[in-house]
Amino acid sequence: MPRIFWVILPAMLAVWLAMNLWSVPKIEEMSGGLRLLDTRFTGYSFAEAQNFLAALGEEGTAIYLGPQLWLDMVFPPLLGTVLFLSYRWLFPGLPGLIIGTASLTSVGIDYLENMALSVMLRAGPDAMTSDMAAMANQWTVTKWSLALVGLLTLVVGIVLRLRERLKRFASKTKIRIDIGRPFERH
Repeated sequence: MPRIFWVILPAMLAVWLAMNLWSVPKIEEMSGGLRLLDTRFTGYSFAEAQNFLAALGEEGTAIYLGPQLWLDMVFPPLLGTVLFLSYRWLFPGLPGLIIGTASLTSVGIDYLENMALSVMLRAGPDAMTSDMAAMANQWTVTKWSLALVGLLTLVVGIVLRLRERLKRFASKTKIRIDIGRPFERH
């Protein structure tokens, strides 16, 4: 893994922790316990978005548009870089380059989601339109769908990497390990 990975990973984790331990809980508290719209894996309806904005109030909206949005603009490129480098390491050669580059689309999607949410937050619950909510929801669902695909790809890469290392270990130690059929007698 390149050295830059070990610099970017802690930076990404620091931003993630700031959001998840400070700004997100603060905003959810101000909204009466409602989850942030961009953390809802399956999306949200116009009514749910309107209810969230109404419950959030001016102070909560200010935190969302200020520190939370700032953190959420810094986080995606850090995460994208960590994923890109991880995929390049897990899938050497052209496959890693293709998978890593494809993973960077999530950065763009997250920015589109942030912009759509910003428009809704600035409009407020009364001026927000169903089109605004539909657009933001589309980016939220797309972001989380890509995140699921990315997570599954990481798991597959890790399993393949571990399998390769186990085979090398077995061949060096002359231990017979049949990874494809672990429960059959040899």
